[in-house]
Amino acid sequence: MPHKYFSIDGTATFVHHTGPSTLPDQPPVCDLGQTLLCLHGAGGSLGHFDDVIQKLHTSHRLIAFDQPGHGRSGQLDSLGSIDRMADFTLAFCDKLGLDGLVLFGHDMGAAVALCCAQERPELVRALVLCAAGDRFDLPDALILQARRVSEGKERRPFDVAAFSKRTSPDVMKRGFMLGVRTDPRATFGDLLACRDWVGADALGSIRQPSLVIHGEDDYGWVRERASALTEALQSSRLDVVASAGHQILLEAPEALAASVGDFLGNLS
Repeated sequence: MPHKYFSIDGTATFVHHTGPSTLPDQPPVCDLGQTLLCLHGAGGSLGHFDDVIQKLHTSHRLIAFDQPGHGRSGQLDSLGSIDRMADFTLAFCDKLGLDGLVLFGHDMGAAVALCCAQERPELVRALVLCAAGDRFDLPDALILQARRVSEGKERRPFDVAAFSKRTSPDVMKRGFMLGVRTDPRATFGDLLACRDWVGADALGSIRQPSLVIHGEDDYGWVRERASALTEALQSSRLDVVASAGHQILLEAPEALAASVGDFLGNLS
């Protein structure tokens, strides 16, 4: 599937899309089903969506990109706030001439999707909000650890709790390898951005159809806040995927894709 770079606000932005290849400066061809823009989570990259994209690409067009400081995009640091990430995402959409989108956000990317829907509702057809809620209840110890890692005072950790206990070691290893594509400074900035996000008060203004989805073995606070998010949105449904944790994109891509595909098939 095609990969290319676009310059967005002066940042070389790495992009992956389905469908036919296009010339370097030309946007993807969005001529099949719904167009999904995939927004990765804290410390993540577009690679986290690879398996789900493989499951959905025969029925829909999918586009994913690395936020600045993540994966193969330029810069070293996170943009540092959900609002700035949303502004960058909207600039990306304008650059590529995208509209009528289904924003598919995981973790931090779900908050970015919600912010985009609030700022530019005419751009957003629907929302898929994965492993996230109406706020982030991140432990102080996690923020402190990320700071120490970013300063070179501690080794990069491997959070086994992000996975279901039923997840294979190979999938966990892949999750770790995807995580090391992003500099710890960007991951730390992401966590601060999530901690400081205060989007809950305006969620009731979002009218787009929304799918809220998480693994049954996700963090307890995610499961709780996902239910609150479902209640806050005007038109939403909550799906729970068995045998998956916070890294649901890697743990259960087939079940996740089936749920997303069903949701997309019911859009009028």
